[in-house]
Amino acid sequence: MATAQVAIIQDKDGYTNVRENPNGQAPIIHKLYSNEAFWYHYEEGHDTDEWVPVFIPINAFSFSSTQPDYIEGFIHKSRLQPLDKLQPYQGTDFKFEYLLEPFKLNNRIVEKHDGKWVKTIAGRPVWGTDGNFPRTQVKGVNAIVDGKKIEINTPLYSDIYECTNTFKVYKSGDSYIVYQWNSDGAGAYQLVWVFTRDGLKQRLVGSMI
Repeated sequence: MATAQVAIIQDKDGYTNVRENPNGQAPIIHKLYSNEAFWYHYEEGHDTDEWVPVFIPINAFSFSSTQPDYIEGFIHKSRLQPLDKLQPYQGTDFKFEYLLEPFKLNNRIVEKHDGKWVKTIAGRPVWGTDGNFPRTQVKGVNAIVDGKKIEINTPLYSDIYECTNTFKVYKSGDSYIVYQWNSDGAGAYQLVWVFTRDGLKQRLVGSMI
C-alpha cells in the first residue's frame, strides 16, 4: 500500500536535485532546499529502492482552488529526511496556537458541487470536511519565535477548518516545523507550517493518500 508522508531533505550542500525519472542521469526538473516540506510516497516492500517519488507544491503556501497543485519527480533515498524520524522539539523558543471559534458563514459566497456538497467558501477550498459545512474555523494564529511574534495574514488560515491545538513540532536548523492531521472525521488533511525568526516560510496543505 502506498501512502504519502511529509519530509524535508538532508544534504550538506543545502539542496537536493529532483529528477524527472528515478536515476542519476535523468534531467533535473527542480531543486529542493533545506527545511522545505514536501510529500513523498513510501511503498511497503520497496525499502531497497534507491529513488523516492516526491510531490512538491508549486507555491510555498498551498494557495489553490480545491486541490493541492504539485510537480512530481524523484530524489535519492539518501537525501530524504522524513519528519516523523526527527526528534520532537522540546524547547521554549517557539510557541504556536490556533484561535478557534464555531463556524460562521457571514455572508460568504458558497460554491457547491451538484448543488449539494460544499466545494468552496469565498472562493477558497474547505479543508477538513467531506462536503458539509465545517463546525469550527480559525479566527487567528499565534506564532512566536525567539520572543518575536510572527504575523500570519487571514488568507493563510481562511481555508483550514476543523483544526485542533494537537500537533507535533520539530526543529531543523533555524526552522520550526508544525505538523498535524485535521478533519471532521471524513475530510482528513495534512497541514504543515514552517517558521524561522524571519517569519512564515511555508504552509503545506493537502490530502495525499
